[in-house]
Amino acid sequence: MRYSIGFDRLVNQLVPHYIGGRRLILYLQALVSPLQALNDAFVEWAKETRIEASMTSQIFKFEWFLNRKFSRYFVDPNDRIVISHETTTGVPLYLQSDNVNDTSLYNQNNDTQGSINDNPAFYFSNETIVPVAYSFVVHAPSTDESLISHSEYDRQLRYWIERYRLASKTYNIIYQGQ
Repeated sequence: MRYSIGFDRLVNQLVPHYIGGRRLILYLQALVSPLQALNDAFVEWAKETRIEASMTSQIFKFEWFLNRKFSRYFVDPNDRIVISHETTTGVPLYLQSDNVNDTSLYNQNNDTQGSINDNPAFYFSNETIVPVAYSFVVHAPSTDESLISHSEYDRQLRYWIERYRLASKTYNIIYQGQ
């Protein structure tokens, strides 16, 4: 990564060859080891911040991000957080009444043939239209209680979902096995 500094190599390069010696180099490397630990922590922070800055509410990226954050807490390492859409059924194929022509399906303001809202739209035969309760549902696997409590896991998961979801979207979390 761009911010990583190899202090061991740096000490080897900065100590003149005529002063050197294995013991002096090891001593100087031991003196700068706290700086190496600080640099390693900074590199990790920079990597996490870069990932968070590039996050969007796109489903595939959001699922990857949540799985990256929480996969160490899962009971089964093969489990994944899955986001599913509570979708509407799409564009209507036909209307209930037969006297409506095809142009009124796409022209909402066509009052000469009757309002499109007077005739309920059907997507498949004998289908009833069910209103959608949530915009999306997050299916979260069970976690290891020795690593994280369920309430802490719930709070963290809700925090990250709230942070990256669109303001107009609603969600529900379903926990498997708990």
